[in-house]
Amino acid sequence: MVRIAFTVAAFSLTYAHARISSVSRTVIINDSPYYLPTEPLVTLGQDTHNITGDPLPFTLLVDIGVGSNVKSLVENWEAIDDVFNKEFLNTVVLAGSSLDASGDLMSFLNESDTQMLLTPTDMSSALSPSIFSQLADTDLPAGPYILAHDATGSPAVYAPLRLHYDHSQSFYKSTVMKSDGSYEVVSASLDTDSSPYIAVPSRVHTLGKNDSRLPLAGLRVSVKDLYYMKGLVTSAGNRAFYATYPARNSTGPAITRLTDLGAHMVGTTKMVQFANGDRATADWVDYHAPFSPRGDGYLEPSGSSTGAGTSIATLDWLDVSLGSDTGGSVRSPAALNGVYGIRPSVDAISLDEVLPLSPILDTAGYLTRSPKLFSSFGKAWYGESFQSYPAFPKKLLVSDDFLSVTDAANAVYSPWIEKLRSFLGGETVGNFSIEGIGIDHLFAYYQWTNVGKPLFEDYAAQNGGRSPHINPQVRYRWRYGESKGADGYAVELEKRETFENWTLSNFLTGNAESCTESIFLYLINSGTYTSRETYYSSPFIIPFGFSSSRVANLARSAEVVIPIGQIPFHSNITEVEEYLPVSISLVARRGCDFVLLDLVDKLADEGLVQEVHQEKPQIQLHAICT
Repeated sequence: MVRIAFTVAAFSLTYAHARISSVSRTVIINDSPYYLPTEPLVTLGQDTHNITGDPLPFTLLVDIGVGSNVKSLVENWEAIDDVFNKEFLNTVVLAGSSLDASGDLMSFLNESDTQMLLTPTDMSSALSPSIFSQLADTDLPAGPYILAHDATGSPAVYAPLRLHYDHSQSFYKSTVMKSDGSYEVVSASLDTDSSPYIAVPSRVHTLGKNDSRLPLAGLRVSVKDLYYMKGLVTSAGNRAFYATYPARNSTGPAITRLTDLGAHMVGTTKMVQFANGDRATADWVDYHAPFSPRGDGYLEPSGSSTGAGTSIATLDWLDVSLGSDTGGSVRSPAALNGVYGIRPSVDAISLDEVLPLSPILDTAGYLTRSPKLFSSFGKAWYGESFQSYPAFPKKLLVSDDFLSVTDAANAVYSPWIEKLRSFLGGETVGNFSIEGIGIDHLFAYYQWTNVGKPLFEDYAAQNGGRSPHINPQVRYRWRYGESKGADGYAVELEKRETFENWTLSNFLTGNAESCTESIFLYLINSGTYTSRETYYSSPFIIPFGFSSSRVANLARSAEVVIPIGQIPFHSNITEVEEYLPVSISLVARRGCDFVLLDLVDKLADEGLVQEVHQEKPQIQLHAICT
């Protein structure tokens, strides 16, 4: 049973003629919602006399061989794809050079309740021969499609996008890329409490490509809303910024590389304003902070890649979330949401067309649930920036931070670190500590000068001299940066360079076989809990001082976050025992990123790290990571 719901979401009128341009068609198939993009894959021509007005779901089978192959193929589709369902088998189109429309195939189609089979020799259908011949010659990969009229009334083939509800409230909007490389917003509205529905493409369409040039084919990726994408308006977490600047006219190389490798950008995620540091209740003013699935569901989700962390931890139809990390903006959400995250070495990939916080420290990171995908995605995205090495470092420098953890957290950390040491066949240097410098001025002055001040000027010019609203924490940091001035900024740059040089020469030294002589381990989340209900006495915080998490920032080196277990706590909200993630960070010498990614991959083979699941996440994480 197919139910069709049309939504006319945009139109324009003139006095002489009325012109209505539909940008949204939602189709309900087997009680699941689908979205038809505005742009079809193929337009089939003007022969419409046998085409009804209703969209027609169908399955295209290409070079299928014997019928038993089809049954196996469809079972595989159902196992891996949330777009395909058996309603698409009501109409089946056979195409290609190797066809078998009898025997096992007919038996399987009868079992699947197929009502219409289109083959080169059988035209006994409601579709005209010319329509069929065009369908069979489209050169589309096998999989589910929808036949519907396009904006001109011509029959056309569309790739259906499955609509998923974002119950974590991580996304600003759903997106789909057009053939010219620009992006448009998916205009689909269903019953919601303010969270958008996100449209995702079928994984089936990428199965037959088997193209080594597309190692990320079919992956669904969310994008932190500071990566500029052609055709989309960027918010950077601020309503005034969104209202002041138009849709972008270009997409940056970081995103373009992913699409060139086959990945799909399915939407933009919420973030702390301008990639600074905010708390969910105290500081998020312009937009509502996303919800973490961990703990009791009201855990403060961290930032600034907040939606990146909550979306990948919550939504099983999403594969990778893009974030950015300057002072911890990928690592902290990864740790608190119990997923894998990376801050790569600076210059891992171009950040042109990305809103900056501090270019000397900014990096393009990402988060995943799967350790194997975590490794393969990074190696594909960062590409030629780094290389793998024949050996892993044998020395572990263990931070003295572990001396202060609870007994419950220590029961997770101690055996895991020993297993890591045993796997590497090396040694640990315990209670290791270093002293360094703060990063108070490297963010504030640069972003105020290059983002904040232009925004104030542009907003005032458009709004009668008024100033834009900036969240309290960000406004305070910008004012601090402005007060320190260019001279203060130059001093901080010199301090940072001194620290990086010292690190390369004395701390994370080089090794010809393993790139980095040692790995620095520190705790990034020992199962701590801060409720998003909590209000703070003062939101005014500048990131002064030094901690273990600052090493990778100031040395501009590689760091990965790994979820390794969890510990129980009693929630005052749910009034039952819940679980909080325990995560560890591994820091390597600058440029040794693939050593860390290769290590995570091998640790997955050894069972030291495992995939994180969504269903009852507090239970699943406990089951797989301890």
